[in-house]
Amino acid sequence: MTIEEIEPLLNLLFRYGFEAAVAGVVVFFLIRHFLPGYLTQKGKNLATQEDIESITVKVEAVKSGYAEVLEEIKSNNQIKIAAIEREKSIKKEVYMEAAEALTKAQNMIANFTNLNASEETITAEFSSETGKIARVQIVGSGETVKAVTTIMSSIGAATLSLMLGRSPLMQRKNLIEIKEKQRDKSHAEVERYISIMKNLNLQGNTDKGLWNTINRSIDYENGQIDNYSKELESLWEIQNREHLEYAQKGMNTFFEVSALLPDAVLAVRKELDLEISPSEYLEIYNKNLEVGKKVFSQFLQQVPNA
Repeated sequence: MTIEEIEPLLNLLFRYGFEAAVAGVVVFFLIRHFLPGYLTQKGKNLATQEDIESITVKVEAVKSGYAEVLEEIKSNNQIKIAAIEREKSIKKEVYMEAAEALTKAQNMIANFTNLNASEETITAEFSSETGKIARVQIVGSGETVKAVTTIMSSIGAATLSLMLGRSPLMQRKNLIEIKEKQRDKSHAEVERYISIMKNLNLQGNTDKGLWNTINRSIDYENGQIDNYSKELESLWEIQNREHLEYAQKGMNTFFEVSALLPDAVLAVRKELDLEISPSEYLEIYNKNLEVGKKVFSQFLQQVPNA
């Protein structure tokens, strides 16, 4: 204790007596040693409580903000999921219609070998379906668009090639039909002259000039029938041979185009999350394609013997 600290106590002792001095000493020591520590600790406790309250407020604010963020994320995810499902639904509809149109395109290639159908009839149905295939370019992935575009290019090239190869066959077919009509007309004339001869016999007509004219007309028509028949035989020989070659070309083209289809199918299934093993699918598809080729080959082998 310093002189400065003792001096007030001595003054208190002389003024108020010994008890007051003792009390003063006790109070002094309380103030000097205990109170500052108490006040310091009290301040710390107060600060700690304030800090806790502040931290609590901040934590609650963070929790509230986090909940809002989670709700926003959840809402956004739901929107995204709904958009994805909607997109898949649209794609599925487009792809189903495109698949149907592509099937018709494949059939169109095979139908070119049917010379009894006009080109307008063969291509009309497919032409009305091309818009369905074009939609793939709007909703499809790059892989899908590429696969479908490749098929369409192949179909376009095949169509032009088959139409060019079909033209001579159709011209010859028309010529055959004309010759057959001419032959049938001559047959009808012969039948008409025979009917006239029957009537003359019934009438007892013996006019040699008339009979000679009728006989010459019959001979002429029979000569025409022979000529038409020979021409038709030659035309049919050429037509059958070239038609068979054309049919083989058409079916080979059909199989070539069909071989491009799996790439498009697998690309679409990938987009729509329709799981399938590519190798397994290709094995099944190619096996069926080979069966088709085998059946057609057997048909071609039987044709010459027919």
